[in-house]
Amino acid sequence: MHKEQFIVAWVIVFLLTISVCKAEDSKENVDWDKIDSKLFYTLKQDSGKSDAEIYQAIGLTHFKQENWDRAEKYLKKAVELNPKLHWSWYNLGLLYIDTEEGYNYFKKATEANPKFSVPYYWMAYYRCRNREDKKAIPLFEKYLEVAHGDKEETGRIKVAKEVLGDLVSGKEGQSLKMMRRISE
Repeated sequence: MHKEQFIVAWVIVFLLTISVCKAEDSKENVDWDKIDSKLFYTLKQDSGKSDAEIYQAIGLTHFKQENWDRAEKYLKKAVELNPKLHWSWYNLGLLYIDTEEGYNYFKKATEANPKFSVPYYWMAYYRCRNREDKKAIPLFEKYLEVAHGDKEETGRIKVAKEVLGDLVSGKEGQSLKMMRRISE
């Protein structure tokens, strides 16, 4: 397990423990600012990570718990301190996936790490869903170039190839229809 994964796992366990304890008394409000602050200082002392990396870990933990507002707050703090944290940009993009703002966050993720393939897929997906097919084509091509050989991307690669084929041919096949249907 990488050190970053360990930190995120530790943060998740910590936050889950706190939430379970607090959930026992449903009338009591959870003071997330206080919890996050304590967590930040604990990680600062124990992890050796930068403030930006700690904010990213806290933001990703909130993201995984579907605590969207808190995730956004910490992910934004992370990229404010270190704009090269592509995972923060990417997850901000996921928070706003159906918007131009989400597209712009994905773009920043690719600027921070041009070899990070997944944001190219979601940028192409956004353009395709908005019927901006000419803009979607080079993004799907870039995604396929960067994702080539990545076993974790097998499903998305298959869809990207099918949709790209449809876009280039001008014929709306099953994958493209599904992509369009989601947004309509």
